[in-house]
Amino acid sequence: MKRIHRMLALLLLVGVFILGASAFAAAPYEIKWYFIGNGQQPDVKLIEDAASKYIQKKGLRATLKLQCYTWGDEYDNRLRTIIASGEPYDICFTASWANLYKVNVARGAFLDITDLWKKYAPKSRAQLHPAFISGSAIDGRNYAIPANKELAHQWGFWINKNFIDKYKFDISSIKTLKDIEPMLKVIKEKEPGIIPFQNLGNENAMRILDYDRFADDYIPAALYNDSKDMKVFNLLETKEFKDYLELARKWYQAGYVPADAATVTEFVTDIKAGKVFSKIESLKPFADEERAASWGIPCVQVELTNPVVQTRDCTGSMQAISKTSKNPALALRFLELFNTDKYLNNLINFGIQGKHYVKVSANVIDYAPGVTAQNSGYKPGTPWMFGNQYLNYFWKGENQKKWDAFKKFNASSTSAKSLGFNFDSTPVRNEVSACMNVWISGVQPLVCGAADPKTLPDVIARFKAAGIDKIIAEAQKQLNEWQAKSKKK
Repeated sequence: MKRIHRMLALLLLVGVFILGASAFAAAPYEIKWYFIGNGQQPDVKLIEDAASKYIQKKGLRATLKLQCYTWGDEYDNRLRTIIASGEPYDICFTASWANLYKVNVARGAFLDITDLWKKYAPKSRAQLHPAFISGSAIDGRNYAIPANKELAHQWGFWINKNFIDKYKFDISSIKTLKDIEPMLKVIKEKEPGIIPFQNLGNENAMRILDYDRFADDYIPAALYNDSKDMKVFNLLETKEFKDYLELARKWYQAGYVPADAATVTEFVTDIKAGKVFSKIESLKPFADEERAASWGIPCVQVELTNPVVQTRDCTGSMQAISKTSKNPALALRFLELFNTDKYLNNLINFGIQGKHYVKVSANVIDYAPGVTAQNSGYKPGTPWMFGNQYLNYFWKGENQKKWDAFKKFNASSTSAKSLGFNFDSTPVRNEVSACMNVWISGVQPLVCGAADPKTLPDVIARFKAAGIDKIIAEAQKQLNEWQAKSKKK
């Protein structure tokens, strides 16, 4: 009898163990997602809980963990540390800018999703313009899902409308970078504490030169968008770059640019506080309305360059699956839902209806009573970054013809001669690393005006010592091979 009791007790324990193990195995998988924006939001837990409940309702056994890092170098640095440590995570924002995409693909940090994408997120793939898919591929393989948004890029001014109205500035007179100078002088003289022109080392106006920076933002190898000879060159040696440095220096010495411009990396705080008059920004139709909604400052945009599609534009905003993900198929299934489901998309972009925003109409929202851009508990501020932008609600005051304007914007653009070319930096990995360090220490002080343009020859010499000529030669070799293959197709 005692033996039977012992056996029953043992069977009971085994049953409890099995049930416990089954319950454990059935626990939802936590999808960890890193991205860039206005920093970790106070109400993020509310959004995580709402999203987790919703995706489980949609059949995904998962919960969501969101981590938003701030602009500047924080996201790049944190992601680099996370990748180097081998820390498991599932999804991260990546892009051609800020050293986030090709370098991490070369490091083996991102999963090749070419085949998995077709299986687990086919609708996300089908809704994209073909150029997004081919342009974001590296050697014919995809390592991230591009956001469905505008395809071309354009550079120009972001200007604080409060000061335009106050001083009755005629912005129609602005056709080039130099044309805003009289306005900067007025702001400097009459508005103490206001930054006339926010031209920082890592967020600067040299972008209006609009080189085809196919290698990296920290590497001076470039092409002209309309190149006739397809010759790769060192942009630091061009006349237009040297002319730009002279203007940047003039404005810095006049006090139009922050004194710490070479070292400060975070730029949104001063803008949101109303302390900035102007800066150079990436533009698109109604970008001023989008910035105003995100930063809470009324603004206008002034286009300085024409719309152009470069390979990097196809990789300007993407979500990658980490090689360390324990369940990449589930992560892709989640992105498929996020890219196609209006509720989930707007929940993660704008928060909870009734708390963070209220609906004005079916597709138009406004801040909830007592909520502003400055005090909202959830405002990552990056609707252009997340998934399918055509699912986004419009903020009150935004032009609801935006998506039609995007289509016209894309149609009016021209394609860079190198569209589709992806430079593989692996053969010159050491030289690229060395040149990046030279860019940070040598070029960033120059492009914001903090350093004398007379130091440029020394900076160029440092790049040569770091191996820029070898990088340019390798890029030219790969470009020639790509051209040859393209002609055969």
